Amino acid sequence: MEGIRVLAKQTDRNMSDIVNELLRDGLRMCRDLRVERFKLPAQAMGQPRVNVADRDALERAMEGR
Repeated sequence: MEGIRVLAKQTDRNMSDIVNELLRDGLRMCRDLRVERFKLPAQAMGQPRVNVADRDALERAMEGR
């Protein structure tokens, strides 16, 4: 905080303006450094073997019948 106070006096600005500017700059740097998101490979899994909305069919499939 002391550094911000000194900078505000040197530049004849209020502390709120200094803090807001530093926050904007920091957020901009983070956004610029953002790495592309990891993408999982997609693959076809075929037709489903059981309708999960059919409770009886789902139980049969889970029990191995």
